[in-house]
Amino acid sequence: MVDYAADINIRLSSVTAGQDADLLTEHLAFAEGRLLSIHPFTDFNGRVTRLWLRELVTRLELPNVALVPASPDETVEYLAALQAADASRWEPLRQIWLRRLESGLNESLPA
Repeated sequence: MVDYAADINIRLSSVTAGQDADLLTEHLAFAEGRLLSIHPFTDFNGRVTRLWLRELVTRLELPNVALVPASPDETVEYLAALQAADASRWEPLRQIWLRRLESGLNESLPA
């Protein structure tokens, strides 16, 4: 956990307004996938991770995003992305973050 916290701190210290979406979503994918792979608690890891991600989204002044898959197909995709993240392959989870942010931006725009 100490190494995770140090890594997140370094990654987020480089985040600036208007940052490249690829780099930002890679940081968010790492934050989510790595914490879940560490599995620091005997229970509630998913809820703690979602709470932590909500904090990151707020700190980074990003739009509100859905952090829980909305359908069975999304759940299958999400679990596969987490499995890839366990092997330090962040792209599938990064793609999910791209969609999350796009959806959050679309929902925050006035109708």
